[in-house]
Amino acid sequence: MLRSVCKKISYLFIATGAMVLLMGFTSVRADVITGETSLCGASFVIDNFYNNADDVIIEDEDTFVSSLLSNDYSIPDNAAFAKVDSLLNIRAAASTDSDIIGYLPRNGICYLESDPQYGFVKISSGDVSGYVAKEYLYTSISAKAKAEEIAPVRATVNAPVLNIRSTPEKNSKDNLVEELFCGQSVNVAKGNKIVLDSDKNEWVAVEYDGDTCYVMKKYVDVGRSFTYACSVEDVIGETDSKNVTALRASIILEAKKHIGLKYVWSGMSLTKGADCSGFCCAVFAKCGFDLESIGRSSYSLAWSSSGHKVSYEEAKPGDLVFYSLKNGRVSHVAIYLGGGKIIHESSSSGGVVISDINCMKVTMIKNFLD
Repeated sequence: MLRSVCKKISYLFIATGAMVLLMGFTSVRADVITGETSLCGASFVIDNFYNNADDVIIEDEDTFVSSLLSNDYSIPDNAAFAKVDSLLNIRAAASTDSDIIGYLPRNGICYLESDPQYGFVKISSGDVSGYVAKEYLYTSISAKAKAEEIAPVRATVNAPVLNIRSTPEKNSKDNLVEELFCGQSVNVAKGNKIVLDSDKNEWVAVEYDGDTCYVMKKYVDVGRSFTYACSVEDVIGETDSKNVTALRASIILEAKKHIGLKYVWSGMSLTKGADCSGFCCAVFAKCGFDLESIGRSSYSLAWSSSGHKVSYEEAKPGDLVFYSLKNGRVSHVAIYLGGGKIIHESSSSGGVVISDINCMKVTMIKNFLD
């Protein structure tokens, strides 16, 4: 009996060591959900092993390690996802009259902290805790399904090049299917299975082109990637932060994602590059607002009949700021961030940057959003 108990304890340490090695990566692993109670990670497996030690019979150490690493993981029962097109307002209290303190992006994850009250529920996400309208959340069973849709378990390559193989064997040329490069990812096959080859190398079963294939585990990071809430201050700074609409906030948040985007004359791509007006049009379009139909150039946007001029004191985050040369002709446009700052496609040398609103001569500020 003593020998049996000692053997079980030894396997427990083997399991713990294997999991510690896995958790050395900074990314979320397939068996860990950072910041939440683990439902099937190291603590779950080890606690379950400890609590049921008298009922566990381990015939083979390798089998146990493989089983430990292949546990499918879930999300907490109180997880929910934002059911909106852009951003979901997070408020300080359970009322539409309450101040907006943060935003939960479309499909962003949060955790329910209270029962519904007057149609609102208290949530936490990232560093933000507040109230949202429950009707705009996927919860319970629909949340579980949403997690599978928006964040399937993925294996992301962390090596320069990685082979996808039809069988878990590294020394064969007959099983080569495709090459993946660093940063590329594929879905992990159902069950998150990890298998051992004859040399005891670990392989992750993945889905590729409709088939189950294999990649070497040490060359991939495995996990889900969720989007969390951000505070109002994170989006638009410490000033001008109250009662900014979700559309305005989404425009600011989207624009900030592309700091450094290169300048391309007449471009309107958030990946390949844009000019000043093209950047504004592309950001607005990403957030569901068709600015391009109003005008494609800074000049046409400034002098279109759409929108209305506002003073500096009236300007809100998401308004457009227009600049002119010495001759007075409008030649540049930027998105106002609030707090005296703009974000704009500045030049071929600078790309998208954040600047002071008075970095050039301001001709006018226009509100196209409300």
